Amino acid sequence: MFLRKLLVMVVPLLLAAALCIVFPLVTKLGFWTNVLMGGLLGVALALLLPLSGASKRREPFAGLLLVPAVLLLAIVVVQYLEGRGIAVPVLGVFRTTQPTVVLVECAFIGYMLTAVIRTKK
Repeated sequence: MFLRKLLVMVVPLLLAAALCIVFPLVTKLGFWTNVLMGGLLGVALALLLPLSGASKRREPFAGLLLVPAVLLLAIVVVQYLEGRGIAVPVLGVFRTTQPTVVLVECAFIGYMLTAVIRTKK
């Protein structure tokens, strides 16, 4: 039971991190950059709930998706503040304000919040 709860909270973060690493690497393909990014984002979002184990219509653990959603939201807020020139004492990993990274994080936030609302008991 604990492992399943852990999967619901960790898998979305791992998928978002993987895309945030891959997206900046494929920015030099011209038109195909957006095609590849859109395809990868779609695949990741389609796999998000089944891989995390929260794919049922009435899922008791789907509420745990709030944990990674709030964590990603905090990261986006830190990135926004850093972009505005306000120094935030956090790890340097979160200080990127690349538009593709913020896009991935916000897409995951929106998808996870929608899944929480959709599967609410």
